[in-house]
Amino acid sequence: AWSRLLAVADDVRCTMRFADRSGKPRPPEALLDRLPRLGRTDIGVGGVLGAGHYHPDLDLVGTARLDLTWHRRTKSGTPDFVERLDPALQPVPSHGQPVNLVVHVLRRADPLFQAGDAGVPWADPVECLLDLQESRLFLQADEFTAYFRRRPADGP
Repeated sequence: AWSRLLAVADDVRCTMRFADRSGKPRPPEALLDRLPRLGRTDIGVGGVLGAGHYHPDLDLVGTARLDLTWHRRTKSGTPDFVERLDPALQPVPSHGQPVNLVVHVLRRADPLFQAGDAGVPWADPVECLLDLQESRLFLQADEFTAYFRRRPADGP
């Protein structure tokens, strides 16, 4: 079931990719710092940053992009917050091009976001794991999965 989900994840998650066209891209952490100013509760941080939140000892070196999970009922529509986050971000039509921001649409009733200290929620661990897989960080994805298997059920 997991392999089948990975094969269709882009379509199921309605993944949208954005790249900075200004020539001076902001690092993912700078985009993350701007996120609280948007005052949105329907956006959760996933990817490398989200995985690092859940498993601080995860072997991650650098952050190539910011992965966001956007909770909404429909799969159509452009994320209205991207331009406010960084006006230089433009949609990238192809999967193989470098990107600075990736937005995944989450359509289930409860997003299962975890409250964050800076006012920005964290995407749930499964969304973070899917982001690691999509980023081709397979060793880190395996380590992240193993961490959740061995921690106590009532643990963080």
